[in-house]
Amino acid sequence: MTPLSLTSALLAWGGATGGGAMTTSRCRAPPVVSQWGGFKVQKSDRLLIREAWERADAYRPGKPNWFTQKPKDLASLHEELMPTISSMEPKDPPGIPGSGNKTSLLGALLKSLSTGDLALTLCSKEPPVLTELRDWLVEVLPMEIAVLGLPEEQGRVLATLVRAMDARRILDLGTFIGYSSIAMALVCADDAKIACCEPDTEYARSARDWWLKSGVSAKMQMHECTAQTMMQRLIDNGEAGEVDFIFCDVGERELYPEIHELAMQLLHVGGVVVYYDTLWAADEVLDHAPYPQMRQFNEQLAHDPRVLASLVPLSYGITICIKTLHLDGAALASAKATGGDDELVALLRERREAVAAEIAAL
Repeated sequence: MTPLSLTSALLAWGGATGGGAMTTSRCRAPPVVSQWGGFKVQKSDRLLIREAWERADAYRPGKPNWFTQKPKDLASLHEELMPTISSMEPKDPPGIPGSGNKTSLLGALLKSLSTGDLALTLCSKEPPVLTELRDWLVEVLPMEIAVLGLPEEQGRVLATLVRAMDARRILDLGTFIGYSSIAMALVCADDAKIACCEPDTEYARSARDWWLKSGVSAKMQMHECTAQTMMQRLIDNGEAGEVDFIFCDVGERELYPEIHELAMQLLHVGGVVVYYDTLWAADEVLDHAPYPQMRQFNEQLAHDPRVLASLVPLSYGITICIKTLHLDGAALASAKATGGDDELVALLRERREAVAAEIAAL
């Protein structure tokens, strides 16, 4: 494998982990219950691969590389890739904030591995049923599909946010096998409801199986449709402004801007929406869809007056937005289209006056 192809392979492996609803047809996995009866057999090759992958043994110094069966550490990997990296034309701004163009791949990999280890070890333990779910994913599904499941540390973040907010009305967009929905359901109140959407029938069926196994089925509602379809139905049913929390992990990342506008209608002021898989380097390797669209989406959120947004560099990145102001989306887009600030300022003043009138009428 050439240095360039190895670099692409590493990036492609990371990029493949964007979860959410997948529209590609796959053969259905066996029922969940068939995986847990009887005695425990010897670990399968899939499980061993998964354990090596999760511990990052493939690229940790002094550890054997499970995928090539050859010892390979970060120093030798860096030496092999350095000629290709050095030949790349320098670009501004650099891909790693505050680093300069001379930041080594070795340093970047070490930083990523160390933060990933801390995120998994220095926090509350994962509920056993979610560990079983991740084991089941790699034992039953092809690895390129199994890695679409939500990373363990992201489930902790969702659970923390939902519990801190005491969220009762929750949307899970792009449910896949159900990891994110279960992580939230296990910590929310008994009367909370989580509306989930998963257009793939087989994945939706597996999610229902895992809800039953987790004991959270009473909190769940499955919609076998796209996120936009479910959200529009809720708006049409008069539920605008009633949602507390939204997690977005749809497979088609380029749809995030459209979903954001619907989320702004459904969330009440103070509600939170979390977008998954939003942090990727700006370079020539990741210059194809959906990466440029994701960078543009984050920039739009940073300038959206309706939300306070924060891009968290955990795993593949999550963007957390709290809705601080209700504005009509079409009016906001029209004001921004003028290119100046006058229209936007006038719109904000109009909204402030409307809120003052509503308060006075109470």
